Amino acid sequence: MKRFRAFIYISLAVLFAAAPLLFEAGEEASSPWTPFIASFHPLVLHLPIGMLAAQLALELARLCGKNVDRGIRNFLWHLTALSATVSFATGYLLGEEGGYEQELLTDHLWAAGIFTSICWSTLAINLLTPHRLLRVFSLAALCCSLVLASHPGGLMVHGDPFANAPWKKAASPENNYGLLPEVGDPFNPYLAVIQPIMDAKCVSCHGEEKKKGKLRLDSFDAIMRGGDFGACVEPGDSYNSLLVELLEYPIDDEDHMPPEDEPQLTQAEIDVIKWWIDNGAKADQSIARSEAPEALKPFLVPNYRLLEKPMETGNPATETEE
Repeated sequence: MKRFRAFIYISLAVLFAAAPLLFEAGEEASSPWTPFIASFHPLVLHLPIGMLAAQLALELARLCGKNVDRGIRNFLWHLTALSATVSFATGYLLGEEGGYEQELLTDHLWAAGIFTSICWSTLAINLLTPHRLLRVFSLAALCCSLVLASHPGGLMVHGDPFANAPWKKAASPENNYGLLPEVGDPFNPYLAVIQPIMDAKCVSCHGEEKKKGKLRLDSFDAIMRGGDFGACVEPGDSYNSLLVELLEYPIDDEDHMPPEDEPQLTQAEIDVIKWWIDNGAKADQSIARSEAPEALKPFLVPNYRLLEKPMETGNPATETEE
Protein backbone atom coordinates (compact mmCIF):
# COMPACT_ATOMS: atom_id res chain seq x y z
CA MET A 1 0.00 0.00 0.00
CA LYS A 2 2.84 2.38 0.87
CA ARG A 3 4.51 1.75 -2.47
CA PHE A 4 1.28 2.46 -4.32
CA ARG A 5 0.75 5.75 -2.43
CA ALA A 6 4.37 6.70 -3.07
CA PHE A 7 3.85 5.98 -6.79
CA ILE A 8 0.80 8.28 -6.82
CA TYR A 9 2.76 11.04 -5.05
CA ILE A 10 5.71 10.73 -7.45
CA SER A 11 3.34 10.82 -10.43
CA LEU A 12 1.80 14.02 -9.11
CA ALA A 13 5.27 15.49 -8.57
CA VAL A 14 6.23 14.77 -12.19
CA LEU A 15 2.90 16.14 -13.43
CA PHE A 16 3.32 19.51 -11.71
CA ALA A 17 6.99 19.79 -12.64
CA ALA A 18 6.09 19.33 -16.32
CA ALA A 19 2.75 21.20 -16.37
CA PRO A 20 4.29 24.58 -17.39
CA LEU A 21 5.43 22.96 -20.67
CA LEU A 22 1.78 22.63 -21.69
CA PHE A 23 0.83 26.17 -20.70
CA GLU A 24 -0.54 28.62 -23.28
CA ALA A 25 -1.71 32.07 -22.21
CA GLY A 26 -4.67 33.75 -23.83
CA GLU A 27 -6.69 30.60 -24.47
CA GLU A 28 -10.44 30.99 -24.56
CA ALA A 29 -12.14 29.39 -21.56
CA SER A 30 -13.53 25.96 -22.48
CA SER A 31 -16.17 26.16 -19.76
CA PRO A 32 -17.99 28.97 -17.94
CA TRP A 33 -16.69 27.39 -14.73
CA THR A 34 -13.06 28.05 -15.69
CA PRO A 35 -12.99 31.82 -14.95
CA PHE A 36 -14.99 31.22 -11.78
CA ILE A 37 -12.50 28.64 -10.45
CA ALA A 38 -9.55 30.79 -11.54
CA SER A 39 -10.90 33.77 -9.57
CA PHE A 40 -10.14 31.93 -6.31
CA HIS A 41 -6.38 31.99 -6.92
CA PRO A 42 -5.71 35.25 -4.99
CA LEU A 43 -7.39 33.61 -1.98
CA VAL A 44 -5.95 30.09 -2.02
CA LEU A 45 -2.39 31.07 -2.94
CA HIS A 46 -1.79 32.05 0.69
CA LEU A 47 -2.71 28.61 2.06
CA PRO A 48 0.55 26.77 1.16
CA ILE A 49 2.52 29.72 2.51
CA GLY A 50 0.75 29.33 5.85
CA MET A 51 1.30 25.56 5.86
CA LEU A 52 5.01 26.04 5.11
CA ALA A 53 5.30 28.54 7.95
CA ALA A 54 3.68 26.02 10.31
CA GLN A 55 6.16 23.33 9.25
CA LEU A 56 9.10 25.65 9.80
CA ALA A 57 7.73 26.41 13.27
CA LEU A 58 7.57 22.67 14.06
CA GLU A 59 11.16 22.13 12.94
CA LEU A 60 12.27 25.07 15.04
CA ALA A 61 10.45 23.56 18.01
CA ARG A 62 12.32 20.27 17.47
CA LEU A 63 15.62 22.13 17.41
CA CYS A 64 14.68 23.66 20.76
CA GLY A 65 14.15 20.20 22.23
CA LYS A 66 10.37 20.11 22.01
CA ASN A 67 8.59 16.85 21.24
CA VAL A 68 6.70 17.12 17.93
CA ASP A 69 4.09 14.49 17.08
CA ARG A 70 4.94 12.71 13.82
CA GLY A 71 1.27 12.45 12.87
CA ILE A 72 0.84 16.23 13.06
CA ARG A 73 3.97 16.74 10.97
CA ASN A 74 2.78 14.34 8.26
CA PHE A 75 -0.67 15.92 8.32
CA LEU A 76 0.89 19.33 7.70
CA TRP A 77 2.91 17.94 4.77
CA HIS A 78 -0.28 16.62 3.19
CA LEU A 79 -2.06 19.94 3.75
CA THR A 80 0.87 21.79 2.19
CA ALA A 81 0.85 19.54 -0.86
CA LEU A 82 -2.94 19.72 -1.29
CA SER A 83 -3.11 23.51 -0.85
CA ALA A 84 -0.17 23.96 -3.25
CA THR A 85 -2.03 21.80 -5.78
CA VAL A 86 -5.19 23.91 -5.52
CA SER A 87 -3.15 27.12 -5.72
CA PHE A 88 -1.24 25.90 -8.79
CA ALA A 89 -4.40 24.72 -10.54
CA THR A 90 -6.31 27.97 -10.01
CA GLY A 91 -3.25 30.02 -10.97
CA TYR A 92 -2.77 27.94 -14.11
CA LEU A 93 -6.36 28.64 -15.18
CA LEU A 94 -6.03 32.33 -14.31
CA GLY A 95 -2.85 32.65 -16.34
CA GLU A 96 -4.50 31.02 -19.36
CA GLU A 97 -6.93 33.94 -19.52
CA GLY A 98 -4.01 36.17 -20.53
CA GLY A 99 -3.37 39.82 -19.70
CA TYR A 100 -0.11 39.30 -17.81
CA GLU A 101 3.52 39.95 -18.69
CA GLN A 102 4.53 36.71 -20.43
CA GLU A 103 8.03 36.45 -18.98
CA LEU A 104 6.86 37.11 -15.42
CA LEU A 105 3.96 34.69 -15.81
CA THR A 106 6.28 31.94 -17.10
CA ASP A 107 8.75 32.42 -14.22
CA HIS A 108 5.90 32.43 -11.70
CA LEU A 109 4.37 29.26 -13.13
CA TRP A 110 7.64 27.32 -13.22
CA ALA A 111 8.52 28.22 -9.64
CA ALA A 112 5.01 27.33 -8.44
CA GLY A 113 5.19 24.02 -10.29
CA ILE A 114 8.53 23.22 -8.65
CA PHE A 115 7.11 24.14 -5.23
CA THR A 116 4.16 21.78 -5.69
CA SER A 117 6.40 19.04 -7.11
CA ILE A 118 8.72 19.20 -4.10
CA CYS A 119 5.74 18.82 -1.76
CA TRP A 120 4.53 15.61 -3.40
CA SER A 121 7.99 14.08 -3.98
CA THR A 122 8.94 14.69 -0.35
CA LEU A 123 5.76 12.94 0.78
CA ALA A 124 6.62 9.96 -1.43
CA ILE A 125 10.22 9.62 -0.23
CA ASN A 126 9.29 10.23 3.39
CA LEU A 127 6.66 7.51 3.12
CA LEU A 128 9.26 4.93 2.10
CA THR A 129 12.38 6.10 3.96
CA PRO A 130 11.56 8.81 6.52
CA HIS A 131 14.58 10.92 7.41
CA ARG A 132 14.88 14.25 9.22
CA LEU A 133 17.61 15.50 6.89
CA LEU A 134 15.26 15.01 3.93
CA ARG A 135 12.62 17.17 5.60
CA VAL A 136 15.09 19.94 6.34
CA PHE A 137 16.40 19.87 2.76
CA SER A 138 12.85 19.89 1.38
CA LEU A 139 11.84 22.81 3.59
CA ALA A 140 14.87 24.79 2.39
CA ALA A 141 14.01 23.99 -1.24
CA LEU A 142 10.37 24.99 -0.66
CA CYS A 143 11.45 28.33 0.81
CA CYS A 144 13.68 29.02 -2.20
CA SER A 145 10.99 28.09 -4.72
CA LEU A 146 8.44 30.17 -2.79
CA VAL A 147 10.66 33.24 -3.10
CA LEU A 148 11.16 32.55 -6.81
CA ALA A 149 7.40 32.25 -7.30
CA SER A 150 6.41 35.22 -5.14
CA HIS A 151 8.65 37.80 -6.81
CA PRO A 152 7.25 37.59 -10.37
CA GLY A 153 3.76 37.08 -8.94
CA GLY A 154 4.04 40.31 -6.97
CA LEU A 155 5.40 42.19 -9.97
CA MET A 156 2.46 41.06 -12.12
CA VAL A 157 -0.11 42.25 -9.60
CA HIS A 158 1.49 45.22 -7.85
CA GLY A 159 4.22 46.37 -10.22
CA ASP A 160 7.84 47.13 -9.34
CA PRO A 161 8.04 48.14 -5.63
CA PHE A 162 11.29 50.03 -6.33
CA ALA A 163 9.87 52.10 -9.20
CA ASN A 164 9.52 55.15 -6.94
CA ALA A 165 12.52 54.53 -4.69
CA PRO A 166 14.22 57.75 -3.47
CA TRP A 167 17.54 56.73 -4.99
CA LYS A 168 16.08 56.51 -8.49
CA LYS A 169 17.29 59.19 -10.89
CA ALA A 170 15.16 62.30 -10.64
CA ALA A 171 12.80 62.94 -13.52
CA SER A 172 12.75 66.04 -15.68
CA PRO A 173 10.41 68.92 -14.72
CA GLU A 174 8.18 67.89 -17.62
CA ASN A 175 7.63 64.47 -16.10
CA ASN A 176 7.54 65.82 -12.54
CA TYR A 177 4.47 67.90 -13.30
CA GLY A 178 3.14 65.83 -16.20
CA LEU A 179 3.58 68.81 -18.53
CA LEU A 180 1.99 68.41 -21.93
CA PRO A 181 4.38 68.70 -24.86
CA GLU A 182 4.11 71.81 -27.00
CA VAL A 183 1.19 71.42 -29.38
CA GLY A 184 1.97 71.94 -33.04
CA ASP A 185 -0.25 73.27 -35.81
CA PRO A 186 -1.99 71.15 -36.94
CA PHE A 187 -1.84 68.61 -34.13
CA ASN A 188 -3.04 65.10 -33.31
CA PRO A 189 -5.48 65.25 -30.32
CA TYR A 190 -4.81 61.66 -29.29
CA LEU A 191 -1.02 61.96 -29.24
CA ALA A 192 -0.92 65.53 -27.90
CA VAL A 193 -3.59 65.33 -25.20
CA ILE A 194 -5.42 62.02 -24.69
CA GLN A 195 -2.48 59.64 -24.27
CA PRO A 196 -0.51 62.02 -22.01
CA ILE A 197 -3.56 62.18 -19.71
CA MET A 198 -3.68 58.39 -19.63
CA ASP A 199 0.07 58.18 -18.96
CA ALA A 200 -0.13 60.62 -16.05
CA LYS A 201 -3.26 59.36 -14.33
CA CYS A 202 -4.12 55.85 -15.50
CA VAL A 203 -1.04 53.89 -16.56
CA SER A 204 0.28 53.26 -13.03
CA CYS A 205 -2.57 50.75 -12.63
CA HIS A 206 -3.24 49.98 -16.29
CA GLY A 207 0.15 49.71 -17.98
CA GLU A 208 2.66 47.11 -19.09
CA GLU A 209 3.78 46.01 -15.63
CA LYS A 210 0.47 46.33 -13.79
CA LYS A 211 -2.88 45.93 -15.50
CA LYS A 212 -5.87 45.86 -13.19
CA GLY A 213 -8.81 44.08 -14.76
CA LYS A 214 -6.42 43.12 -17.58
CA LEU A 215 -6.96 46.62 -18.93
CA ARG A 216 -4.06 48.57 -20.40
CA LEU A 217 -4.30 52.26 -21.27
CA ASP A 218 -0.70 52.85 -22.34
CA SER A 219 -1.32 52.70 -26.10
CA PHE A 220 -4.12 53.24 -28.60
CA ASP A 221 -4.38 49.53 -29.47
CA ALA A 222 -4.58 48.60 -25.78
CA ILE A 223 -7.31 51.17 -25.12
CA MET A 224 -9.36 49.82 -28.02
CA ARG A 225 -8.83 46.23 -26.88
CA GLY A 226 -10.31 46.79 -23.43
CA GLY A 227 -10.07 44.38 -20.50
CA ASP A 228 -11.98 41.86 -18.42
CA PHE A 229 -15.25 43.73 -18.91
CA GLY A 230 -14.88 44.07 -22.66
CA ALA A 231 -14.35 47.27 -24.62
CA CYS A 232 -13.86 50.38 -22.49
CA VAL A 233 -14.32 52.81 -25.39
CA GLU A 234 -17.22 52.87 -27.86
CA PRO A 235 -16.07 55.13 -30.74
CA GLY A 236 -18.67 57.81 -31.38
CA ASP A 237 -20.54 57.14 -28.13
CA SER A 238 -18.96 58.43 -24.91
CA TYR A 239 -22.24 57.97 -23.04
CA ASN A 240 -22.03 54.19 -23.39
CA SER A 241 -18.23 53.98 -22.98
CA LEU A 242 -17.19 52.15 -19.82
CA LEU A 243 -14.10 54.34 -19.44
CA VAL A 244 -16.18 57.50 -19.13
CA GLU A 245 -18.65 55.77 -16.83
CA LEU A 246 -15.86 54.81 -14.41
CA LEU A 247 -14.30 58.29 -14.55
CA GLU A 248 -17.63 59.93 -13.69
CA TYR A 249 -18.57 57.72 -10.75
CA PRO A 250 -18.52 59.58 -7.38
CA ILE A 251 -14.98 59.62 -6.03
CA ASP A 252 -15.99 57.56 -2.98
CA ASP A 253 -17.50 54.82 -5.16
CA GLU A 254 -15.35 51.68 -5.18
CA ASP A 255 -15.62 51.51 -8.97
CA HIS A 256 -14.48 55.10 -9.50
CA MET A 257 -11.35 55.42 -11.57
CA PRO A 258 -8.67 56.41 -10.69
CA PRO A 259 -8.78 55.27 -7.03
CA GLU A 260 -9.43 57.97 -4.46
CA ASP A 261 -5.79 58.12 -3.32
CA GLU A 262 -4.44 58.61 -6.86
CA PRO A 263 -4.28 61.80 -8.98
CA GLN A 264 -7.78 62.58 -10.23
CA LEU A 265 -8.76 63.76 -13.68
CA THR A 266 -10.07 67.30 -13.82
CA GLN A 267 -13.44 67.98 -15.42
CA ALA A 268 -11.64 69.48 -18.43
CA GLU A 269 -9.64 66.27 -18.86
CA ILE A 270 -12.78 64.11 -18.64
CA ASP A 271 -14.54 66.41 -21.12
CA VAL A 272 -11.73 66.17 -23.67
CA ILE A 273 -11.74 62.36 -23.42
CA LYS A 274 -15.50 62.41 -24.02
CA TRP A 275 -14.99 64.73 -27.00
CA TRP A 276 -12.32 62.40 -28.42
CA ILE A 277 -14.59 59.36 -28.09
CA ASP A 278 -17.64 61.16 -29.54
CA ASN A 279 -15.53 62.14 -32.54
CA GLY A 280 -14.59 58.56 -33.34
CA ALA A 281 -11.75 57.84 -30.88
CA LYS A 282 -9.18 58.07 -33.67
CA ALA A 283 -5.41 57.72 -33.36
CA ASP A 284 -4.58 59.63 -36.56
CA GLN A 285 -6.89 62.64 -36.40
CA SER A 286 -5.41 66.03 -37.29
CA ILE A 287 -6.81 69.43 -36.26
CA ALA A 288 -5.61 72.98 -36.86
CA ARG A 289 -5.15 75.02 -33.69
CA SER A 290 -7.50 77.69 -35.04
CA GLU A 291 -10.25 75.05 -35.45
CA ALA A 292 -9.79 73.38 -32.08
CA PRO A 293 -13.13 72.81 -30.26
CA GLU A 294 -13.75 74.19 -26.77
CA ALA A 295 -12.89 70.85 -25.16
CA LEU A 296 -9.34 71.02 -26.54
CA LYS A 297 -8.56 74.70 -25.96
CA PRO A 298 -7.45 74.39 -22.29
CA PHE A 299 -4.69 72.00 -23.40
CA LEU A 300 -3.25 74.36 -26.02
CA VAL A 301 -1.85 76.58 -23.28
CA PRO A 302 1.95 76.15 -23.01
CA ASN A 303 3.14 73.99 -20.10
CA TYR A 304 -0.30 72.68 -19.15
CA ARG A 305 0.14 70.67 -15.94
CA LEU A 306 -1.54 67.31 -15.59
CA LEU A 307 -0.28 67.04 -11.99
CA GLU A 308 -0.55 69.65 -9.27
CA LYS A 309 2.31 68.37 -7.14
CA PRO A 310 5.85 67.83 -8.44
CA MET A 311 7.18 64.33 -8.56
CA GLU A 312 10.31 63.12 -6.77
CA THR A 313 10.71 60.29 -9.27
CA GLY A 314 10.02 59.65 -12.92
CA ASN A 315 6.58 58.07 -12.56
CA PRO A 316 4.03 60.88 -12.59
CA ALA A 317 1.11 58.53 -12.27
CA THR A 318 1.88 57.58 -8.69
CA GLU A 319 1.82 61.02 -7.10
CA THR A 320 -1.33 62.26 -5.42
CA GLU A 321 -2.81 65.71 -5.71
CA GLU A 322 -3.60 67.94 -2.80
